[in-house]
Amino acid sequence: MRMILKVKWEEFKRKLEEFQSEGNALFEKYKVARTEDSLNELKEEKQSWEKTVINYVSTSFKPENRNFANEFKAQRGYSTGFKLGVDQRVKNDIQALKDEINGLDYYLKMLFISDAIVRADEIDLEKRKSLDTEGRLDLILSKLYDLYNDRKYHSIKWILEGNGVKLNGSGEDWDYGRMLENRGFIECMNGRNVNAKLTLEGKYMIEQARKAKVTDYSKISSSDEELKNLIKEVLVKIEGLGFGQQIIFDEFDELRDDIPNLNKKSFGQLLKSKLYDLVAAEAFDKAVASEIFKEFTNEILPF
Repeated sequence: MRMILKVKWEEFKRKLEEFQSEGNALFEKYKVARTEDSLNELKEEKQSWEKTVINYVSTSFKPENRNFANEFKAQRGYSTGFKLGVDQRVKNDIQALKDEINGLDYYLKMLFISDAIVRADEIDLEKRKSLDTEGRLDLILSKLYDLYNDRKYHSIKWILEGNGVKLNGSGEDWDYGRMLENRGFIECMNGRNVNAKLTLEGKYMIEQARKAKVTDYSKISSSDEELKNLIKEVLVKIEGLGFGQQIIFDEFDELRDDIPNLNKKSFGQLLKSKLYDLVAAEAFDKAVASEIFKEFTNEILPF
């Protein structure tokens, strides 16, 4: 059975970011600890934190994500047979904690690009399942573009399956990776699974393709009052998600004031420009910007 997120993406993301903050607080609290008592306190608090994280994440999916516990908890190294001093044991536990915090960050990034898991009701899953080879290659490139800034290698298998594409054989991800690497669009790191990252040439190709795509603004309301009310509703939602920076309200105030002078297309283009600016200013992320754009246009905001 395909796993899907039961809670809203923004709520889930905010909760995991809270867990990351709690983990970082533990890291700061114990990073200079050097006593047996401090080590025991660290272990106890770390285990409690891990249990809370695992319980929340596992039960946020349908069916329950039973694999998360093993994926999340930092892997322990093999024992060398030597008795380690308390300093080294503290360092080991602190490093394990840091690895788990970083793991949550990576988990969020991979879920964000997994449409079939976090936004299954917004895509045509049957269409995704029937993508031809070129469509699958485009999907891989598009998702690697969304992950470009971290410059890490990402599983092609995860990208495809997380977006509703079922692989037909154990080596199919390797074939897709080889095809894209031969075109100069990605770099691959082959292992049990094929992991890839976008090259600059691949990034440029995606950007040009997205610029060429024409956005349909016809679904934007023709009523000035409806647009103003929708802006008000959107701002309430944004604030409810914890995004309350003044720059957000300033940008939307300007947009609202310009409504009488704009047609559908110019309103949509101005909205798009402001959303890009707000993402660049880190007022909110791409997911929030996409949701806002969809509220007005029923279109996906291209990044």
